[in-house]
Parts: sequence; C-alpha cells; structure tokens
Amino acid sequence: MDILPYDPGVLPTLPAPSAGESISFRVDGLPPYKDVSHSIRSVTHPRYRSFVALRNAATEIMNGRAWYFGPVKLDLTIHAPSMHPNRGLNDYLGGVMDTLDGSSGFTFTYLPIVFEDDCQVCACATRFVQTDNAFYALEIQFMGNDVVDL
Repeated sequence: MDILPYDPGVLPTLPAPSAGESISFRVDGLPPYKDVSHSIRSVTHPRYRSFVALRNAATEIMNGRAWYFGPVKLDLTIHAPSMHPNRGLNDYLGGVMDTLDGSSGFTFTYLPIVFEDDCQVCACATRFVQTDNAFYALEIQFMGNDVVDL
C-alpha cells in the first residue's frame, strides 16, 4: 500500500560522506532543468521522469549514507545531440541541484539525497558535449569547512 503518490526518499542508515570524499555517476537522458513556472518536483511536470531518474541514481550511489552538511563542488557534463529549446547549462545545473537536495511545496516533500540545500554548492563546472546519445555525468566532491569565500 502506498501512502504517498510519490517517493519522498529514504532515511539514511549510514553516516554522511567525509570531507575529501567524492562520488561520480552517470544517468541516461538529459538532466532535469530548473523551471520557474512549474516545479520539476511535481508529478504533473512533463520532465518529472528525469527528476526521478536522477534521484534514483543518486540514492543508489549514496548507498544508505546520510546527506552532507558541508560545502560541495559539483561538476556536470551533459552529452547529447542538443539541449531542450530555450534551456542552457544554468537551467540544468539548477534542476540537478534542486533534485539532489531536500525540498517541500504545497503537494510534495522530498528528503535530501546528497546535500541538504543547494546553497552548499560553492564550486561548480558545467559542460556540454555534442554526441549522438544523451546522458550526463556528475562528479560531486564533499569539501571541508576550510573553504575560503572569494
């Protein structure tokens, strides 16, 4: 029996990653993108499946570990024939960050997976590589609290 019409995420059973660790993984298709008019987290969003695919991949790579509370570096490389019309790398970066952290709205609450809030991302790089097949790769580094703001 399902209590909710969506999967809010799982409670961790292991400690969070330590500063200096990193994770890398790949997801087929294009990443979720930030859409100010309609949240990608809503089951009614046309790209909701890309949100779920990333959450599932991130949950698998975290392997029961708690989300991280310190600063994070996130590298996103998109491989695809093209991006969605009127979407750029910043739209995808925003969608990825919104997917990996926790969130709530009027009709949903999602537990964080990799980090608690996207404001923890203090360094990032995005790239687009034109290829025949669509997939994206993420590398996330868990940084120490000695990161200096510039």
